[in-house]
Amino acid sequence: MKFKKFFQLMLVLVCVAMCVACGKESNDKTGDEGNDSSVSGDNKVINIDKDKLPYSQEEIFEQLFDINSYIEVSLDISDEELLKIQKDYEEYAERHSKSPIYRKANLNITIKTDKDENTYLIEDVGVRMKGNTSRTDFYSEEEGQYNLIHYKVDLQETFDDDKYYDEPIDWSENEEGRNARKDRTFATLENLELRWNKCDDSTYIREYMAYEFYREMGLLAQHSNLVSMDVAGVHQGVFMIYEPIDKVFIEKYVAEEDQGGDLYKAGWTRNGASLTPNTSVGIEDEDAGKFYNYDLKTNKKTSQGEIMRNLISKLSNKSITKEEIAELVDMDYFVKYEAVSYFVGDPDDMRNNYNNHYVYFLKSSGKAVFIPCDLDRTFGVTNGFNPSGDALVSISPYSKRAIGANGEQQKNPLYVNTVCRDGYYIEEYTEALKEAFNAKCFTHKKFEEVFNILKANYSSKTTPSKPFYNTEGRDFSFSLEKNDGVNSDRGNASVQEYLKLKKEYFLGYIEGK
Repeated sequence: MKFKKFFQLMLVLVCVAMCVACGKESNDKTGDEGNDSSVSGDNKVINIDKDKLPYSQEEIFEQLFDINSYIEVSLDISDEELLKIQKDYEEYAERHSKSPIYRKANLNITIKTDKDENTYLIEDVGVRMKGNTSRTDFYSEEEGQYNLIHYKVDLQETFDDDKYYDEPIDWSENEEGRNARKDRTFATLENLELRWNKCDDSTYIREYMAYEFYREMGLLAQHSNLVSMDVAGVHQGVFMIYEPIDKVFIEKYVAEEDQGGDLYKAGWTRNGASLTPNTSVGIEDEDAGKFYNYDLKTNKKTSQGEIMRNLISKLSNKSITKEEIAELVDMDYFVKYEAVSYFVGDPDDMRNNYNNHYVYFLKSSGKAVFIPCDLDRTFGVTNGFNPSGDALVSISPYSKRAIGANGEQQKNPLYVNTVCRDGYYIEEYTEALKEAFNAKCFTHKKFEEVFNILKANYSSKTTPSKPFYNTEGRDFSFSLEKNDGVNSDRGNASVQEYLKLKKEYFLGYIEGK
């Protein structure tokens, strides 16, 4: 399949002062030209709803996810709104669900490049807790914030649903304002995800490198970057910011003829998203406590999930042929996807724990392609979860086991019939493995290069400004060498040890040893 080449780096960025003088500011907005941005020293504070943007949204996206930029994120949120998020968590946890309710805050994102520094103010964004197993109580009136949590920020929340808000905003006399809010984007994005370093990765870059690895191989993967994070005036340490996988993502990176297809996110119910007959398909409803293995994210008003159910049904046919699989799944894409997945070694992924992926169906062919997500347990992260006992370094790329929580025989029919031992696509998969083995993102040299850039920016920002219960005992070091070994489940292996052992075992399997 062909993906768009998106956001080519500009050779020359005209300085803001010259643009203002010449009246040539790059601005995506329509309607009124807006006010000039306020200036604080060399840092320009720009209200994105009122002021002229110094760069196009595409250029700001490039800056936001460029590791050479220094990024600060500040959520200005009141104690009252934080308490509401805490109570939302408690209420939905009692229902064995998770809150979909966004609470009000102002978002400040500072981007410092080698050319300038700008702070973008986005007023009245929606903020809620993000994650599944990571959700926890985090705030009380007595202690303030006492645990770190992940956040999702919605730039288009209108706060007018009377089901969720005691005093919903009345937009009846400001329809234009509501429409503007529903269309609001920053750096081309409608929302953002921000997560703390829950797995205690002292390199802070393994997940970033995993996504880069997929993209180096021509696969779909979200952009990410590190940020210095503050919430309500409390420094939280270094978080990771993510480009969401949504309709905007598909429109950016998928060829025009393949846009408009169904996008599903994999998740757990009583079992993982294994593509077996008992795999459920639907649209998540947090209020009703209804969750599905494959949660439809696009085309919610028009799709009944037929294409996903068809994939599950046909893959479950025990006599399925190679040709029939190729009609359902883009196999050129899939063998590369699985090759990268093997080398990054996530025990919670699509192959092992039937998790951590999206499925997108290409509009022109109806074939499925897969998109990785939540890769915080890659390249030797074993803290709290090491089901293979050795960070997956010794596992055969052709193994018929699923090295996840249950350690069972592989039951995903896509894997069994394609890349597992005796599968239809062993030759193609082996060639993809060899290609991935030689990728830049699978070298310690590349890790060192990225690590040194990000360490220079963020090593002084890793320690929170107050103790948090769920970070107790951490030294917040920014280190590439810290090594607890691949056999640990209370720490993490070093990247160097993981790469060395993974390569040695892989070469052994390829050479038949």
